[in-house]
Amino acid sequence: MRTKVLFTKLIPSSLLEKEFGADVEVVCKPTLDIELTSANEILKQIDDSIHQFIVTSQNTVNAIQDLELNGHFFVVGKKTAEKLKTQNREVVLVEDYAEDLAPKLISGNYLPKWNFLCGSSRRDLLVNELSKVNHEVNQIITYQTEQINYQVNDLFEVYAFFSPLSFKAFHQHNNIPESSRIFTVGNTTTSAIKEVYPNHKIITAQTPLVEVVVENIKKYINDKK
Repeated sequence: MRTKVLFTKLIPSSLLEKEFGADVEVVCKPTLDIELTSANEILKQIDDSIHQFIVTSQNTVNAIQDLELNGHFFVVGKKTAEKLKTQNREVVLVEDYAEDLAPKLISGNYLPKWNFLCGSSRRDLLVNELSKVNHEVNQIITYQTEQINYQVNDLFEVYAFFSPLSFKAFHQHNNIPESSRIFTVGNTTTSAIKEVYPNHKIITAQTPLVEVVVENIKKYINDKK
């Protein structure tokens, strides 16, 4: 019987074709809609006297691709850092999670002022931690996130989530059977899901990358055979 897998974001077809065979039925139904802020609006919000930029999302990288921003970049996510480097940005520090980045921003030999390029639904952690030690954080909204709510009529053996907000949107109209497996991109998403499904089996990517989630799902399917 074919394994049915639901991804709650669009996954490149090249990756899916490479990793999954004909015995896997894959459905991609995004739960979030991303709208990038215009370049002019972003420029209006940037404090030109601050030359330290915090970036936590690939969406931000897409939003600033045509902007000349002089300074150093402090980043959450390896893929996000790679994209910034292709734009010839000077990436100083990369961590997998905001929880890991915050203490390094505080303890490092950096000026206590930051341009934080973020989304409309960004988490509070970085701003809260930096504010506690009187760092100045200028927040620039580089993209808007809207939830896409839908109901799936089919049951899936595998569900994959890539952010707490994405899971929240999905959960509004759907339930996940305890017999299913849930795969997540990282610890923050897993924590959000555990609040709702404490008894479900959740497999968390050791490195927060889409490719790792796909690889974990592939391994799970192969191990069943």
